[in-house]
Amino acid sequence: MSSEKQVIQIIQSPPEKRRKERVAAYCRVSTQAEEQLHSLAAQREFYEKSLSGNSEVEFVGIYADEGISGTRTRNRTQFLALIQDCRDGKVDRILTKSVSRFGRNTVDTLIFTRELRSLGVDVYFEKENLHSISPEGELLLTLMAALAESESVSMSDNIKWGKRYRYKQGLVNALAISNIYGYCKKNGEIAVNEDEAVIVRRIYKEFLDGKNYDEIIAGLTADGVPTRKNATWHSRTVIGILSNEKYCGDCLFQKTFIPDPISHKTVVNCGEIPQFLVEDCVPAIIEKKQWLAAQEMRKRHQGVSKPPVKALPFRSLIFCGTCGKPCPQYSSHSEGRRLTAYHRCISWRDHTAAEVPGMTYVPPHKAGYNYNPTPELAAYRATYKKPKSRPFLCTDVKIRTERFPKAFVQAWNLIVSKKQRYLPSLQNTAATSDNPLTAYRAEEMIGLLETTGRLDEFDFSLMIRTLDRVEIMPTEKLSFIFQSGIRITV
Repeated sequence: MSSEKQVIQIIQSPPEKRRKERVAAYCRVSTQAEEQLHSLAAQREFYEKSLSGNSEVEFVGIYADEGISGTRTRNRTQFLALIQDCRDGKVDRILTKSVSRFGRNTVDTLIFTRELRSLGVDVYFEKENLHSISPEGELLLTLMAALAESESVSMSDNIKWGKRYRYKQGLVNALAISNIYGYCKKNGEIAVNEDEAVIVRRIYKEFLDGKNYDEIIAGLTADGVPTRKNATWHSRTVIGILSNEKYCGDCLFQKTFIPDPISHKTVVNCGEIPQFLVEDCVPAIIEKKQWLAAQEMRKRHQGVSKPPVKALPFRSLIFCGTCGKPCPQYSSHSEGRRLTAYHRCISWRDHTAAEVPGMTYVPPHKAGYNYNPTPELAAYRATYKKPKSRPFLCTDVKIRTERFPKAFVQAWNLIVSKKQRYLPSLQNTAATSDNPLTAYRAEEMIGLLETTGRLDEFDFSLMIRTLDRVEIMPTEKLSFIFQSGIRITV
């Protein structure tokens, strides 16, 4: 008995039309040199012709980074945009000229190719004929990426050597001075931007006239003076202008350097590599003596948390004439509970006051009660409370705050009355002093003595421009030391 087998015919639907592979191209050049830009244009032209005319693939587009190093991805905007499009499922394959064009950092190259592999995106390196998605792709890619990174380090060393050679020769043509406030480039040459140079001169003059950073910034802001990028004036900006040697015509090379060409982290040069100072190599905006004086002025400001203001004109300027320590302002109630302000050597706090040779001190005798004691009690008190003498200490001197402005007027008027005596000394100081600020102040003092004359009242701006410090002497006299080197004791 035969049984007939049942055969079922399965009719399959025709296969769906396969979607075209979506292909993108990535190009990169590390510099904006003419030959490299030509190479970038050639890469673009090649991919546009080969991919846009290929009917078997869908051409997504060309992603190109111009003049950006391949050692890091932070500034490669087109590369990051390509990676994001891959994450969004818009790209199936990436074409690039070589491993070095894709990146010169071994770690970054492996991280991104692994991520792309997990997304199903293949990277094809034409020069090496290498697919990142192939089984042996990662091993070969690791070797190629390490070689590209090593080549980048070698090129970086060669560039550094070339720059240092040009520094030794005093060549500044490649200096990026157009980024510095007050300068620009005209016809490839370094030139002064006169509109900005006026502001640079103003900053230096106001600083040397005694204004602090905040006062300079407030003045610039009030006058509507713009920065290079129309940003807000900041103390860092003012300090950068005051410390830049290029404004007096000099260039100090290698103030900072990049020890690692891969991370590109800039560090301050603290003697790790040589520095090169090229004098008179750029157009000067201010005189060199003015710049040197500003540097000495900046040293004086360092460590002074509270510079003088009109309300406290002598703050941070008063010192002990015996031990040299600061004499800050204190206050106490005296004379019928009235609050009085005075200056005293700070060494009284830690009991480190210095003895004054040849002087003794007798503490003042405190008054008794306000009634008439008996003769016996009076005699007892006179014996019991009689103060004993001791060596004179620098902390025994207290000078009321109100005395300093009057004493400054006296000192200045004394200089004016005897200016013919001081002028030869000032001229000699201006010509021979090793301290740039002292020489600058001496020259300025000569002009002030001719234009200012005697004072009837305290002048804060004049004090800031001329006075270096005040010393409190053991005899309760005040010694005014001017920045020009003159000392007047009143």
